[in-house]
Amino acid sequence: MSDDNALTKVFNVSYSKFLKYKELALYCGVESPLFEQTEQYFGKLNSLTAEIFSLKINYRNQVVDDCIGVIDAFKSELGIDVKNIEAEQKPFIKDYYFDVLNKLNNALKIASFNLELFSKFNFFHNNIVAIGANGSGKSTLSAKLKEYLPKSAMTISAQKLLIIPVFKNVTNPIDTTKDLQELQSHEKSTRFKSVSDSNYSPETDVIKNEFKVLLNNLLSENNTLNNEYVQSVRNGENCSVPESKLIKAIEIWNSLIDHRVLECSDGININLKTKGSEDSYPAYQMSDGEKVVLYYIAHVLQAPQDGFIIVDEPEMYLHKTLLSKLWDILESEREDCIFVYLTHDLEFATSRNTAKKVWIKSFNHPNKWEIENIPSNELPEALLLKLLGSRKRILFCESESGKIDEKIYNLLLPKFTITPVKTCFDVINYTKAFNELPNKTAEAFGLIDSDHHDSDRLSSLQAQNVFSLNVSEVENLLFDEGFLRNFSRRMMCDDDVVSTIKSEVIEKLSNTKELQVANYISAKINYYFKSSHVSKGNTREDVKTHYSRFTDNISIDEWHDARETELQNIIDSKDYDKALCVINDKGLKTIANRNFNIGNFQEKALNYLQFNHDSHQHLLKHLPSELTAG
Repeated sequence: MSDDNALTKVFNVSYSKFLKYKELALYCGVESPLFEQTEQYFGKLNSLTAEIFSLKINYRNQVVDDCIGVIDAFKSELGIDVKNIEAEQKPFIKDYYFDVLNKLNNALKIASFNLELFSKFNFFHNNIVAIGANGSGKSTLSAKLKEYLPKSAMTISAQKLLIIPVFKNVTNPIDTTKDLQELQSHEKSTRFKSVSDSNYSPETDVIKNEFKVLLNNLLSENNTLNNEYVQSVRNGENCSVPESKLIKAIEIWNSLIDHRVLECSDGININLKTKGSEDSYPAYQMSDGEKVVLYYIAHVLQAPQDGFIIVDEPEMYLHKTLLSKLWDILESEREDCIFVYLTHDLEFATSRNTAKKVWIKSFNHPNKWEIENIPSNELPEALLLKLLGSRKRILFCESESGKIDEKIYNLLLPKFTITPVKTCFDVINYTKAFNELPNKTAEAFGLIDSDHHDSDRLSSLQAQNVFSLNVSEVENLLFDEGFLRNFSRRMMCDDDVVSTIKSEVIEKLSNTKELQVANYISAKINYYFKSSHVSKGNTREDVKTHYSRFTDNISIDEWHDARETELQNIIDSKDYDKALCVINDKGLKTIANRNFNIGNFQEKALNYLQFNHDSHQHLLKHLPSELTAG
């Protein structure tokens, strides 16, 4: 019988036994939702047999053990045939089931959790990165993984005491191996323990002593291999110099830390030297960053074969320049293991190129997680990871992080996650891509400047949740007349200042009219080329025809004259509000600086906007109502 058939047989036999136990329970008047939950578990188990068979043997055995654990929850004496039960036996059998259901509940909880997790994690064909914000239950998940996968899981906790002891001798390798195995069997997080918890002290001791245990075993193994080598040489055997895990750990550490040299020349004391110096100092004087590099290396190199390494917050204490490089090396050294990273560091998550990425969408205490796959999408992965957990609506805008656009929108639209992207095309594409995501927690909107877009194009974009400002660019919001008058009073200036600013803006538009028109047409042409394309032709003549048709739609003279007339009408009528809708000039702030007699109008205006919420109304009227309502 092939292994996959044997696996199917185990599941089928277990299910048959369960059906008999269930039949007996119902016959004796025992009812419980656990029976239906167990049916669902076996149904999923059967549907995933092929995927389970593809697992490494230790993970596959974990699923089999979980399945058997569910059946073992029933007492063997309950395997009585219903036909042989007499009426007076029913109460006794019913009493038996009270204990059975408690054990079944615990076994089913473990089995269902593991099966769901294996499925979400793609049956461990790749390393896993689980992204979650603070409070999303990452550390709780780490603890639960260790609890439910004791045979195959080893956790590297986010909580660590980086205490390096001084060793006076080398311990017996049997003892150090035993200590290491006990360390790896522990769930080491104390985050969820209270001081009154009777298990608190021992687990705190485990964390306090784990560096000692890790290094002690490295030293012991190194000493054993060296002794065996010396004995072999004395016996005249031709053998190569062994490479212990300690030597490998030192090599990796030295490859990562440029200015220090780690060594253990006497086989007991781990020391450091500054490069270019002969003076050494003990390892316990290392910085936290240097210690944690050695701590992670020691943990991973000594993980069990084909292990399941759960790393809670792999970025802890590590400098950005070391983070990805360290874990790249460790993954390469332990290709037999599956790494499961639980992190909120999006840059690190993105750096795990071949890992399967999931996000912890929600967590309900004590053990209910909603874990979703990170979908493939047009959005850059780093941006997608950042936005997936947002509970607020997303607003993509034309800007760069830290620029004035982002600052103004954060003040005016606090119920949105403001997300600056480079161009209006990015705004349009990312808004569409995000809203097509399955299982998203928020809706995305786009906001673009109205400069250089015709009204028909702006109207068509609204169907895609992309809207435009009522002014040409975001800086013009600060030139709203009502806002300027409030700001003027704050600066203790006369109302004449605002009138002067208005006149100078109109004058600026008049003086730069030809430039404004030319820039508008240039942008319009660029937009046309980016948003349109030449139809495919099957012959040279077809191509010529399609190209001519494409270029014929570009009417430079017509566009120029229409735009020039529009601007001249605004100038002649001194329509200030319409001027703000068409003028595209970063130099407007110099007009405000001069008239208010200050050197940083935008900075002071933003400060005023931040602490005077009544002033928001003047700017909000220029934003689309779809963003400001509610």
